[in-house]
Amino acid sequence: MLAGLLYKIESTDPEILVEMCAGEGPDIPTLVAVWPRLEARTTPQRRIAVLAGSRRQRRRLETAALRAGWLTVGGSADEDDAVVLSRLVLSTETSAVLLGADHSPGGDEKRHLPDLTALVAAATRLRPELTVVLAGGAATYESQFAGLADARLARETAPDPVGLASGSGGPGATEPMVEKVVESKLVTKKALAEAEAARADNATMDASEDGGPAASSTGEAFEAEPEAFEPEPEAASELDTEVEGGVSGTVASAEPDPSVVAPAESQRAPVPLAFGVVESHAAPNHVLLAPDAEAGDPAGAALQQVLEGLRAFPNDSRLGVARSIASLAYVLDRSVEVVEIGLQGGLSSRSELIGPGHATVVTSYSCLAEASFAPANPSEEVIDGLMTWSTVPLDRHRTMDRLNDLRLLPWGEADGDGAIFRLAAAKAAFGRLVEATPELAEQPMPELLVASGGIFAALPPSVVALALADLVRRPGVSQLAIDQARLLGPLGVIEDEVERRRLMANLADDILMPLGGLVMPAGIRPGRSAGLLRLKGLPTSTEIELHPGSVQVVDLPPGRAARADFDFRDPVRLGKRGRHFSVDVGGGLSGLLVDLRDIPMRISDRPDSRRAALDTWQRGMWPDIDE
Repeated sequence: MLAGLLYKIESTDPEILVEMCAGEGPDIPTLVAVWPRLEARTTPQRRIAVLAGSRRQRRRLETAALRAGWLTVGGSADEDDAVVLSRLVLSTETSAVLLGADHSPGGDEKRHLPDLTALVAAATRLRPELTVVLAGGAATYESQFAGLADARLARETAPDPVGLASGSGGPGATEPMVEKVVESKLVTKKALAEAEAARADNATMDASEDGGPAASSTGEAFEAEPEAFEPEPEAASELDTEVEGGVSGTVASAEPDPSVVAPAESQRAPVPLAFGVVESHAAPNHVLLAPDAEAGDPAGAALQQVLEGLRAFPNDSRLGVARSIASLAYVLDRSVEVVEIGLQGGLSSRSELIGPGHATVVTSYSCLAEASFAPANPSEEVIDGLMTWSTVPLDRHRTMDRLNDLRLLPWGEADGDGAIFRLAAAKAAFGRLVEATPELAEQPMPELLVASGGIFAALPPSVVALALADLVRRPGVSQLAIDQARLLGPLGVIEDEVERRRLMANLADDILMPLGGLVMPAGIRPGRSAGLLRLKGLPTSTEIELHPGSVQVVDLPPGRAARADFDFRDPVRLGKRGRHFSVDVGGGLSGLLVDLRDIPMRISDRPDSRRAALDTWQRGMWPDIDE
C-alpha cells in the first residue's frame, strides 16, 4: 500500500519524493524499506493459576489478575484439596502462578501458606517454564524457590543419557541431544552415570581424532549434528511467544551466552534449540515478588501493574490505546474515555487532567480477556448476555455455534443477519467490561467518549453511537467518536511521552471520526412530553418536543457546533439538578442524540418485549438493516 501511494505521488508531484530523499533521485523500494514503522501487536490470551489460603484473598487476587488481562483459574486452601490445586498449576494451559496473601497474613491464611508454597515449588520443578508471582506476605517464602534456577539450568544442559540423538540406544552415542532430556520427567541415577561415561568417551575420541584437547563438557552439551535433530515447529512457536511476551528479567533469551558456547571454526555449527538458553552467566529468574492485592490506588493497582508487565508484549496494542488516550486527554485538555473490544479481550480506560494548570494526567484502565466479543470457551453467562442484546430470536445451541464461527472468522458475515449478531456480541462484551469496572460507572460522563476495535469499525457509525449510549448510562453531555482507522494502538507504542503528545496534537482532528453529540439526562418521568429542546447556532432555529423513553436524533453534521437549550417539565439531573439547561454540543455522522431513557436503563425481562424495545431503538439508527 505504501509503495503504491508513493508511485502515485511520483506520477503527480515528483518533487515531494526528491525532498524525501534529500535531493537525490527517489528510490521508492528503498524508501519503503527504510522508513521507520510503528508496530503494535495483540498479546494472545494467557492463563494464570491463582492460589491463596482463603477464598476472600483468592477473589482479591483474581480481580487484579483479571484487570491485568489474564484468564484466571483459582483455588484456595480452605476450599480445595492439594490434588485440585496441583491440577490447576500443572495444567498445560497455565502459563504462570500467582500465590498471594495479605501484607501481614494471619489465622488460617498464615497456616496454609507453607503448604501452598511447597506445592507450587514442587510443581515448578516439573514445569520449569512456569513463572511464579509471590504477592504480599507470600514473598517471605521466596527462599523455597532458591534452588529452582540451578535445577532448571541443569535440566536444560544435561546430556542425552541413552544416546537417543544418534539412535544407537547405548552409551557409546557420539551426539548427545539436549531436547530429549528436557522433555523427560524422570532421569535415573544409573542413566546419568552412563551419560557421564559416554561424555568422557566422546571427549577422548574427539581429542584423538582432532589432535587437540578434549572438548569441555559445557560446550559439548550444546552441540548436536545438524542431521540428528530438527526442532519441532510447535516448540519453536512456544519459544517465540515466551521470549516476546515476557518482561525484562523473567524470560530467558533465545541466544546462548558467548561465555558458555564458543565453538571454534573446526566445530560443527550448533543446531537451534527448542528452549530458551541463558543469556548471561546468571540463571533466569522465574520468581517475581509483588505487592499485596490491596496496594495501590485503586486497591490492587500495584499488583495489576506487575501482572500486566508479565503478560503483555512490550508493544501491546491494547495498552497502546490506553497510552494514546492519556496523551489525547492532555492535548485536548478534557476528560476522555475509551472502550476497545477485540478478539483477544477488551479495554476500558479513562484519562483526565487534575492539579494546577491541568498539568497532571490521571489514567485508570482495565484489560479484560473475558471482554472478547467471541471468547474461546464461552460460559453460560456469556451466552445469556449475548441473547439479552439480540434483536432476533436465538436458541442457546445456535448462539454457541455462531459465536464459535465468529471467533474462527472475525471478519466474516459483516452484513445482513451477521451484522445484527456482531452488534449483539459487541454489546455483550461491552457489558462484561462495564461490570468489571464499577469504579468508572461512578465517574461523571466524560467530555469525549471513544469506541475502538475491529468489531466497531465494521458497524455503521450511528449504530456504534447507540451502543455507547446503551452501555454508558451516566447523566451528562459528551462527544462521541470512533477510532475508525485503528491508529490509537500503534501511536501508543511510542515510548517518548513528549513525542507522542506532539504527534497527537498534529493528528487529533484526523485519527478520530466524530459520531455525534450525546445528551443524557437522568430522572425523566413517563408522560406524553418531557419538555422542549431549542437548538441555536444553526442557519435556522430548531425547536423539538422531547418524548420520555426514546432516543431522539437531531440533524447536526460533523464539524458543526451549536447551543442546546433544554426546558424540562420536571427537575432532572444533567451535571446538576434543575429544569433549565444550556449546553454546547457538537455534530457527527449520527447527528445529536438526546437519550431520554431511564438511568439505569430498564427493559422488560420478557424476551419478546425486550427484543421489541431494542429493535425499535435500533431501527431508528439503522433503517436499512433489512436491505
